[in-house]
Amino acid sequence: MRRTAEDAAKTRLALLQAALMSFESKGWRGATFEHIAERAGVTRGALNHHFQSKTELLSAALEWGWSTYGDRLFTDDLPENPTPQDSAQWLTALLSGYVTLLQKDDQFRALASTTVLVAPQATDPADAKTQALDAWKGRIADAVIQRASQAPRPPRASSTETIAGMVLTLLQGLTVTAVTRPHDLPQPDDLDAAMSALVRGLLNT
Repeated sequence: MRRTAEDAAKTRLALLQAALMSFESKGWRGATFEHIAERAGVTRGALNHHFQSKTELLSAALEWGWSTYGDRLFTDDLPENPTPQDSAQWLTALLSGYVTLLQKDDQFRALASTTVLVAPQATDPADAKTQALDAWKGRIADAVIQRASQAPRPPRASSTETIAGMVLTLLQGLTVTAVTRPHDLPQPDDLDAAMSALVRGLLNT
């Protein structure tokens, strides 16, 4: 039974990953169940066992993608993302890490493209994606509070909420830019400086 559950979980993950890549390359209409199943290396019947409709699959793929990458970005102990010492450093690392994923991670680019171009075409709103991003806002606010708690003048709760909302707005803007005008994203040599300047302006408002 355990083996069956593990296999089912692996199949579901493969389908979610394949769905994002298929939606990016084929669009809402072109990403058929047959194409997604083939890309995932499973049968059409296996896909139907996990998802009854393309809208359900899209919603699940968006929820999985934003939650998974959120965990990656908000985990401080990753070797490539050492824990910054204050709010400004942490926010700069978050924004730089986000842009780096948009530029270098194929799966994340597919998530961004699917969110921006495909989700609006679905018959139902992508509530799962909205909930995932709301969770990001809470995690940003918590991180800012935690890192500012030892500052001479910790930010007020209302200020922290505003900062978190502005950071989320920046992230969404970067997502749209990555899909529609990727050449406008800061290049690696200028990325940290550009994000640091944005954060300084944000925290000083």
